[in-house]
Amino acid sequence: MKRTAAIVSLSALLVAAGCSDNTPDSGGKPDPNDEKQASAAVVKAFAAGWVKAWAPDGKPTEAAALTDNPEAFGPRLDDVDTALVAQSATVTPQGEPKCTDDSNCTQDLAVEAVLRGIGTMKWTSTAVAVKTGDAWKIKASGDTIYPGLGEGNYLKRVRTLPPRASILDRTGKPLTANRPVVIVGVASGTKATAATYAAFTKNLDVDGAKLAKRAKAAPAGQFVDAITIRAQEWDKLRPKMGNLPGVLTMGGTQSLPESPTFARSVIGTMKTATAETLKNAGPTASTQDQVGTTGLQYAFQQQLAGTPGGSVALRDGKTKMVIKEVFKQEGKAGTPVRTSLDTNLQRQAEAALATSKLPASLVAVQASTGQVLAAANGPTATSYNRAFQGHYAPGSTFKVVTAAALMGAGLTASSQLPCTNTINVFGKSFKNYDGLAPYGTGSLEKAFNTSCNTAFISQHGKLPADGMTKAAAMFGLGQELKSAVPAYGGEVPAPKDVVAESASMIGQGTVTASPLGVAMIGATVKHGTAMKPVLVLGKDPAGPAAEPLPPATANALRTMMRTTVTNGTAAVLAGNGTVAAKTGTAEVVEGGKVVTNGWMVGYRGDVAFAVVVEGGASGAKAAGPILKNWLARFR
Repeated sequence: MKRTAAIVSLSALLVAAGCSDNTPDSGGKPDPNDEKQASAAVVKAFAAGWVKAWAPDGKPTEAAALTDNPEAFGPRLDDVDTALVAQSATVTPQGEPKCTDDSNCTQDLAVEAVLRGIGTMKWTSTAVAVKTGDAWKIKASGDTIYPGLGEGNYLKRVRTLPPRASILDRTGKPLTANRPVVIVGVASGTKATAATYAAFTKNLDVDGAKLAKRAKAAPAGQFVDAITIRAQEWDKLRPKMGNLPGVLTMGGTQSLPESPTFARSVIGTMKTATAETLKNAGPTASTQDQVGTTGLQYAFQQQLAGTPGGSVALRDGKTKMVIKEVFKQEGKAGTPVRTSLDTNLQRQAEAALATSKLPASLVAVQASTGQVLAAANGPTATSYNRAFQGHYAPGSTFKVVTAAALMGAGLTASSQLPCTNTINVFGKSFKNYDGLAPYGTGSLEKAFNTSCNTAFISQHGKLPADGMTKAAAMFGLGQELKSAVPAYGGEVPAPKDVVAESASMIGQGTVTASPLGVAMIGATVKHGTAMKPVLVLGKDPAGPAAEPLPPATANALRTMMRTTVTNGTAAVLAGNGTVAAKTGTAEVVEGGKVVTNGWMVGYRGDVAFAVVVEGGASGAKAAGPILKNWLARFR
């Protein structure tokens, strides 16, 4: 049966064969009494039928009907197509027919077949046209398809994949390597039982009902894959699942990190190709290949996979022995992708997040370059990289930006601001968080250290309408990030009124950022200039993302973030070296209820960081312990 191929664009270049000097009849048809014209016409039509036969979902009917034995030739043409896994063909008649008499002519055919997952195979075969009665037909011979096929020989294709290249850390150490895996699935049809599918659901987190539906719909004799797991994982599950009815396994290798959880959301995952991932994998990929589905494995699938090799051999139909190799293409190994990740910092970030009971993310960057050192999501592994893609209100971590905006409007760290319990802005009441008691008038630095919302909002009249937007841009926020993997650059739109402006000053309202974006705030304070975040070295845009902060502003922010640790809301980090930080608590509405996310941003040395804890009570109580754990793990 003709297999289904991917839909591709065909180029069926059919050059009309040469004809004799005789002139066709007035209808433009070849003269049936001129053997060259007649044979050329049938060869041309046969070539067109062959192209259609090897097109996606094509049928050999049209080509076979032009032969002297359609019943035998149609299946043979289809079988060769299937054996080669041809996704398209170009068949071009060459020169003029050569006739030995008025009933027998030959004409060469130049054939180019695109072999799915390998490349283009070219050959020349010969079509023999014979006159049968009043009609010209193509002799139904295997040699017409490929020279030497005859009646019993066949073509055998072999495809070979080069080892997948590794994803590397910043020092060139492999983050991934080709490791043994087991593809676990079931036999098609009804061999697998309800207990089998229940075991897939329980032990492998595979939807057993969907797997059963796929198995029953698949052609007889097929292996229906369900999941690919590490070989050691299957060794543990084998006693539970190995003998269940219908369970089948296949061994292989897959490019994997050191553990199933390590940097999963950044490195990405691999699975058997689907229609979507096959398109991303390029023209040399196959439906049987393991390809990248998320993260860097997906983004750099073609670079990492390299180019498959392959060969086609003509084999004896009786002995199955190779007569000769008729096509060979060498594969090309993939090339590694070098990231900016620090393997140890990544491990330590994941270990720190594992202590959280709530969803959390931690991003660490090198402040001086913007290079991402760690990007972790926890406490359990996920393929969704919320560290890069999450859209969060940054809460009071955004007061770093607000303080910069106010200093740009003329305030200094010692400027006096009132910290009241609440503040009313055109009918909207704002309050403080974390049980902060109003302390009257104090400096901007004290308002920063204690994270007094009302003190910051009291200064909204000093900022122009686009003041917060421009200040955010100095920290690289609000830009489109053109990184190798999807990343959110944040949004700080100009507020529509003073109420929205007041909300933006405390990182609420329409202000959103990812943990990566917030980490870059800390990096900007430390370095003095916002840098573009870089994950893939040599690929992601690098360099400054904005003009440098005014030196006085940068110095003031460094002092304020340091005193927030020594005498403010980030005191939980004291004792972990010279750390500078800012806490944040952001209100969000989920399911109609107001919940809070806990934040912390800061830096130590040239390493800047940000942590968000979804549903965390506050930055100090939720994000602080995670950061303290992480900072204690490295120096």
